[in-house]
Amino acid sequence: MVKKKELEIHTVIVDGKPSNFRAALSRSILGVTWVKFKRRKQAFYQHRAHNLAITQSLFNWLYESLLTHLRNLSRYKLKTDLKPIWSESGEIQAISDVTVSVYMRIGQLQVKELQVYGESKSVKIDLFYSEVDFASKKLRSQLPDLIESIGKGNSNYHEYDFSNSEGQKMAEAYDVKGTPTIVINAENRLENPDEKELRQEIERAFAPVVKPIDEPQFTFDPDAESTIESLVNILKMKV
Repeated sequence: MVKKKELEIHTVIVDGKPSNFRAALSRSILGVTWVKFKRRKQAFYQHRAHNLAITQSLFNWLYESLLTHLRNLSRYKLKTDLKPIWSESGEIQAISDVTVSVYMRIGQLQVKELQVYGESKSVKIDLFYSEVDFASKKLRSQLPDLIESIGKGNSNYHEYDFSNSEGQKMAEAYDVKGTPTIVINAENRLENPDEKELRQEIERAFAPVVKPIDEPQFTFDPDAESTIESLVNILKMKV
C-alpha cells in the first residue's frame, strides 16, 4: 500500500481579483510542497509540471464555483483552507477539506503615529512578611524564582519584617495592614497573592501603553454600500 502524506494549509487573506487569488493558492500549495519534499531532489522535481497543473486546475474550479454565487469577486477578500495529499515523493494526488472564506471590507481605521507611554524599566517590589506565618514563608520561597524569570536587572526588590520597627515604619508608609503583603511600585498592594496573580501584576507593571498623537480617522470603503445592496439582492433571490 502506497503511503500518502497530508498537511493543512491556510492561505493569507487577499483581494478577490483572479490574479491575487491564484497567486495566494500557488504560493501556499507549491511553497509548502517544495519545503516538505525538496530533500527528495530528482524524485520530487519530476512532479513539478504535474503539481503546477493541479494548482492551476484547482484555482480555475474554485474561482468558477465562487462566481456562480457572487458576481463581482473583486469587491471581496478571500482566504482558503485545504489539505493537499502527496505521495512519498511529493506528487499532489488529491486535495481535501477545501474551504474558501469570503470577507468584505467595510472600512479602515488610520492612525498617523502611536507613541509609547508608561513603560517601566524596573519594577519596585516590596514584601512585608512575618516569621511566624506559613503564608509569608511560602511567598518568600516563591519570589526568588519569579524575580529571576523576569530578569534581576528589571526589578528592585526589598523585604520588610512586619514585626520590627523598620518594617512597621515602612508598612505605615505603604498602608500595609497585615502579612504577607506585596507592594508593587509603591502603590499596588496585594495581600497574600497566589503565584499566578503575583506574576500577572508584576508583568502588568512592565506593560507600556500606546496612545495616538492625533485623532484616529475611520473611513468607510466607498464600495461597501453597493456591495451590501448586492448581497441583499442575492440573499432575497435565495429565499
